[in-house]
Amino acid sequence: MKPWRFAVLWLVLFVVAVSTGVELLSYLSYLVLFVALAMWFLARLTLEGLAVKRTIGQSYAHLGDTIELSYELSNEHRLGKLWLEVFERSNWPEPLPGRVLSIGGHKTRKWKVLAKAHRRGRFRLGPIVLRSGDPFGLFGTEARIPSEALLLVYPRVVALPFWTLPGSFLEGNVLTGQRSLQSTSMVMGIREYRPGDAMNRIHWPSSVRHRRLHVKEFELDKTADLWIYLDLDGRWHHGDGEDSTEERAVTIAASVVSKALRAHRNVGMVTNGHRAEVLHPDRGSKQFGKLMQYLAEVHAGGTSTLQETIVETLPRLRRGASVLLITPSLDRAWVRPASTLRETNIATQAVLVSPSVDPDERDRARRRAILGELAVAGVPSAHLAAGAPIEELFHDSGAALAS
Repeated sequence: MKPWRFAVLWLVLFVVAVSTGVELLSYLSYLVLFVALAMWFLARLTLEGLAVKRTIGQSYAHLGDTIELSYELSNEHRLGKLWLEVFERSNWPEPLPGRVLSIGGHKTRKWKVLAKAHRRGRFRLGPIVLRSGDPFGLFGTEARIPSEALLLVYPRVVALPFWTLPGSFLEGNVLTGQRSLQSTSMVMGIREYRPGDAMNRIHWPSSVRHRRLHVKEFELDKTADLWIYLDLDGRWHHGDGEDSTEERAVTIAASVVSKALRAHRNVGMVTNGHRAEVLHPDRGSKQFGKLMQYLAEVHAGGTSTLQETIVETLPRLRRGASVLLITPSLDRAWVRPASTLRETNIATQAVLVSPSVDPDERDRARRRAILGELAVAGVPSAHLAAGAPIEELFHDSGAALAS
């Protein structure tokens, strides 16, 4: 019963008792008032001495993974709590399950919640909400525990056994002029040691001379650069969920990033849609985290075309780099810039992603024409048809992966 309804009920009872002069009703009205005051006071004590803590098994997960959240509720008060509702506010795609429980004085309760990652993105957990009240439910109390946490859901990463890293048209090494701690054939300089630097990068003569640790910096070998062009032009993306062209294209990009970085290649990324976004090539676990965080939040939209993006970013690509184009676009205009990349000694590959809904015959003809032009230009290509497994990419280059 809501407090205001209880107040109306008591007021009616009190008025009837006064107007009729029935002594029993007067006693009953006083008793009801006493119970109400006692329940209000008891409700104020239900959240006293409570503390709740949440820990997350990992700070990030991939799409489809299950994340474990551990909760610990402590009651430092000598009185037990008859009932408590504990739940968490968040922007997680599905409401996180809460718990209704009781706890004794100076006791601790623990439980776990499993949450499956159904969508990519950056999600905030918290605050944790505690609710309780008196035994009759007349007065409720609520407390919010500011336990904020950030959880990243990366794209799904699949194995690509038939995709091979593009080679370089150049013989020998070409240096980029960019500094890195990754070992290459050229030492570019030294700097002071920072936490996290590998011990085998320490330059001992300089460390002795300066009386503090110094590490070597290397110049990146640019023949290893791989640029991934992820087409996010909203006019060509269709479908929802994991079967959408957006999700399948992002999964391909994430899988290529993972395989290339494991092969110690420098990987960069260019996306279009609202505008061209450029993430410069690098290698190592830090680059993996950077690219995965970007892919976790990226979405299709805008009208910036793949053709415009290739032309705009072409000056950034020097001879010896490699390019992988991932697009659902049936606009033949991007094929010519892709051919130009190969003509400028940039190894180029392309993946054409089809929507989950079977296209009409005209779209099939346009797709076959694009694949044919890419073959004539010497650009290896693969067609990811609706429902086809991404793991089979480039198993039969130039042909659809499903009927």
